[in-house]
Amino acid sequence: MYLKCIEIDGFKSFADKIKLDFDMGITSIVGPNGSGKSNILDAILWVLGEQSYKNIRAKESSDVIFSGGKNKKPRNTATVSLYIDNEDKTLEIDDEVVKVTRKINKKSENEYYINDQRCRLKDINELFLDTGVGKSAYSVIGQGKVEKIISASNKEIKSIIEEAAGIKKIKLRKDEAIKKLSKVELETDKINLIVNELEENKDKIGKQAEKAIKYKKLDEEVNTLKKSIYLEEHRVNQKIVDELSKQKHNSSLILKELEKSFTEKEAALEEVNNKRNLLSDEINTLTDKNIDLKKDVDKLVNDKVLYGERIKGFNREISSKKENLEILEGKLKDQINELDRLNSKKDVVLEQLKDLEGDNLKYEKQIGEFEVLQRDLEIEIGVQKEHVMDSEVGRLKLIAEIENSEKRTKSSANKIRGLDEETLEYSKKIEKLTAELNQLETKQKNIQIEIKKIDDTIEDAEKQIDILSQKMNEIYDERKEVAYNLSRQGAKLENLKKLEANNEGFFKGVKAVLNADIPGVDGAFISLIDIPEHLEAAIESAVSGSLQDIVVKDSGVAKKCISYLKQSKVGRASFLAFDSIKLNNSKKAISQDGVLGYASDLVGYDSIYNKPVEFVLGNLLVVKSTDVALKISKDNLHRGNIVTLGGELISGRGRITGGQHIKSASSIIFERKKDIKKLEKVVSELDKKHKELDDSYNGYSKKMDEYEKKLENIDDLKVAKEDSSREISRNHADLTDRHRKEVKKLKIIEMEKIEETNYINEYNKQLENATTQRFDIEEFLKKSKDRLAENNKKLITLKMEIESINKSYSNIKINYLNKKEQIKQLEREIQRNTGFFEEFKTENKKTVLEIDKLNQDIIKLGDRLNNIQKEFHNENVRYEKEFLEIKEKKKLQEELEALEKKEILAVKNIEKDLILGENKIKILIEKLEKTIGWVAQIEEKLAVLVDIKETPLDSTIAESKDILFRLEARLKGLGLVNLLAIEEFTELTKKYEFITSQRDDLIVSKKSLLKLVEDIEKIIETKFYSAYKEIDKNFEYMCKEVLNNSMGRLQLVDNENILESGIDLMVKFKNKKSQSITLLSGGEKSMVAIAFIMALFMYKPSPFTFFDEIEAALDETNIKKLISKLKEFTDRSQFILITHNKETMRRSDTLYGVTMNKELGESKLISVSV
Repeated sequence: MYLKCIEIDGFKSFADKIKLDFDMGITSIVGPNGSGKSNILDAILWVLGEQSYKNIRAKESSDVIFSGGKNKKPRNTATVSLYIDNEDKTLEIDDEVVKVTRKINKKSENEYYINDQRCRLKDINELFLDTGVGKSAYSVIGQGKVEKIISASNKEIKSIIEEAAGIKKIKLRKDEAIKKLSKVELETDKINLIVNELEENKDKIGKQAEKAIKYKKLDEEVNTLKKSIYLEEHRVNQKIVDELSKQKHNSSLILKELEKSFTEKEAALEEVNNKRNLLSDEINTLTDKNIDLKKDVDKLVNDKVLYGERIKGFNREISSKKENLEILEGKLKDQINELDRLNSKKDVVLEQLKDLEGDNLKYEKQIGEFEVLQRDLEIEIGVQKEHVMDSEVGRLKLIAEIENSEKRTKSSANKIRGLDEETLEYSKKIEKLTAELNQLETKQKNIQIEIKKIDDTIEDAEKQIDILSQKMNEIYDERKEVAYNLSRQGAKLENLKKLEANNEGFFKGVKAVLNADIPGVDGAFISLIDIPEHLEAAIESAVSGSLQDIVVKDSGVAKKCISYLKQSKVGRASFLAFDSIKLNNSKKAISQDGVLGYASDLVGYDSIYNKPVEFVLGNLLVVKSTDVALKISKDNLHRGNIVTLGGELISGRGRITGGQHIKSASSIIFERKKDIKKLEKVVSELDKKHKELDDSYNGYSKKMDEYEKKLENIDDLKVAKEDSSREISRNHADLTDRHRKEVKKLKIIEMEKIEETNYINEYNKQLENATTQRFDIEEFLKKSKDRLAENNKKLITLKMEIESINKSYSNIKINYLNKKEQIKQLEREIQRNTGFFEEFKTENKKTVLEIDKLNQDIIKLGDRLNNIQKEFHNENVRYEKEFLEIKEKKKLQEELEALEKKEILAVKNIEKDLILGENKIKILIEKLEKTIGWVAQIEEKLAVLVDIKETPLDSTIAESKDILFRLEARLKGLGLVNLLAIEEFTELTKKYEFITSQRDDLIVSKKSLLKLVEDIEKIIETKFYSAYKEIDKNFEYMCKEVLNNSMGRLQLVDNENILESGIDLMVKFKNKKSQSITLLSGGEKSMVAIAFIMALFMYKPSPFTFFDEIEAALDETNIKKLISKLKEFTDRSQFILITHNKETMRRSDTLYGVTMNKELGESKLISVSV
């Protein structure tokens, strides 16, 4: 790598664009003083990133832009470009030629380019790191820099060796790592602060979030359980609705059927009643007809008996006649003789027969009459018996009905008495339940009032908690801000105090003495006094040189300090020793307007420092304005210095100094002291404020705890009251249900009483009717029985009379018949005896005729009997038929009466069922409407819970409601819940996790950076120590070569701490005693510097090197040595020298000349042939 050329356009004195081409070897740029040749090196330093304009001999950035001259306009920009050959890829860029450019405009805006691509200054610095090229590298030696190398501190020498060792990039990495580490530590501290705050918030919000999650979970459980209960209740109630609707429908159908049955039964009852009435009329008619028919039948029976007896008599007579005829025919022959006897006997018998025939006729007539009476009585008795039987049956029925009515009436009366007792009992129960309900309602009302008071208290407590929470949040935010400001301001104060403790801002020598902890050193003067702010400008202007004087006990301490400064080579310092200070006690009071007083009287200090304060400030008069100062000076009122508040200074001899006040090192110290005071005040106030806020926060927190505890107690009390209220509500509901049931029972009892009363009235009517009917029937029955008894008596008497007559006249009749028969026999015998044939024929003819007549009579009687028989049969059949018909009709009547009673009972039962059915339907409608209302309410509740998931119940509704009650109690027991806390906690957790992960990353980064720093330090130490040893050998060699066998070496200041140790250049010239480099001549210093640079080149030659008048202090011999040594390195490095030396010019490979147009202030480049 080497420098191919440089382009300069508008930079300093180069108004127009110039281009310098460089080859390998030595290139010298020559020109008279002031021609601008050093501006070329300045341009190189500038383009390489020099930021200190002082190092390129400019006051400010605009000074590097061509400012114009006669007839030459100033440039608006300055541009410098370096073209570097990079074929060997020394620079980490792929291009073979690398162009580095820097540009600036009038606004002091810098632009940097690498290969015409905009970049950062840092990119350029990193590009040349460890190449030996750079704004501060040993390859660029400007004017006066050789001596600077010699007088450099051991730390600076070490820095140059580090550049040669190639560890600048590594050190830069280390510095970056340390910066990163500092940033990481700072960030870690900040994050720890944030983490602590987040942890506090997280813990607080976490509790709220946990409570909110618990609340949401419970709320979800409550809503899920509610929905499940509602769904189950909806299902159950819907089922009940369906069942009730079905029951209602069925009941309506049953009621319709009952109404239909009732109508049908009433119609049937009316029909039965009509039938019964018709049948009763028919029976009465048939009975009347049947009685008449019975009479006819009985008459026919008598006739039939009579004619039968007659036929029998005729048959007996015929038979007898036939027998007699046979006897007569058989005895005619035998008993002719007895005719007389027979006739005599006949006469006797006839006489007897005549007597018997009157009695017989009388008997038959009497018997006939009695038999007629007997038949009539028997018919009448039969009818009466039937009537008696019917009446008896009716009576028994009426007795049974009366007994039944009496029993039913008695039963109903007993039931009514029981119902009255039950009514009294239920009334008492209802009265008691009403009283209990009133008590519960009063108790519930009182509890609700208490709950309302509790709610008001809770609301008030919650409001107070909200207010306290708001105040706490405000205090927390304010405290957080105060804590942050306190931390920030505290850190600032700490840093300032550290700066003050480290005596930063003091002159190098002063700082070194103050930091050396030398006994007897009290401190810098500025640190021992307290200057009011309004006097700072005046005192700084008047005694700026004395403010950093070091106050010591005595001059001996001052000498020790000076010796320390010499040994340490860290600068100079002035001392105020108590024993060497001489005071001029010429202070006198000046009474004039505008005079503030002597400075020593206006500043604050410890009395032990009175002498140094009087020494520095005792003769300095402070006034308000310049006019006042001038007047005092002119009037010789004060012979010392006078200073105004604005900083104008008038010396005792009249010199006036003033103008714009420029901040000095003392100003920085003043500012720092002021800042420390301000910050101490601010920190104190912030600390006080933080404590006040802490106290307020703790006070509010305590109050909140009290309110929360109070709220917790109140919540517990409320829960207890609500439990009591719910218990009362449940009891009230139970009592209301019981009351409703008891009232319902009472109504049922009243209905039963009414029903039983109606039954009693109805049965009393029935009893009255039955009693009346019974009385009538019994009266009729008694009469009928009396008549029947009388008739029976008559019949018995009649039968007895008939029997008596039959007994009385049976012998007469028999005698009559016998006599009659005997007469006939006698007559036949007489006829037979009178003439067997004639009499026999006559008698026979007569007998035959009689027999024929009898036969004819028999036939006639038979016909009449047959007719009577037929008539009897027909009439009897008719009678039997009618009797059976009457019997059947009576049976039918009984059946109809039974059916009528049955129908009446059925009608009553149906009527009762109708009433019950109507009541049942009413109850069903009430229940249905109530249940439908419940279903609608449940559906409304379910509509609210539409988004809640459905889950089946694991237990009964009652058990689930009990669980729900406990869940709701737990839910209410949670009290005030911040539901936003969950999201806030999630955000805080995310933030906390993010921050903690960042913190963890930072901790890992910190460990990684610490490890990296440790590794880099090992690398640096290894590389540095290796370079140090090689360069030490090279320096020893170069000292022998360049410095005529002089001894040179590099010496580590601290062998134990190579990384922090500085390096001293140690040189002993031949034939000279060892002495400090600072005591060497200019030429010797330059040769030592060159030997050191060559030692570096031997270790690591720079690709291109710039020397600006490096040989200025060398004699010709040493110049030749220098050029010779440079020539040795031209194969490894390119040298560009700015020189006035002819020997250098002569031995250069290329020469450029630079001239200056004084009028224009413009430098021109001239190529010079070698």
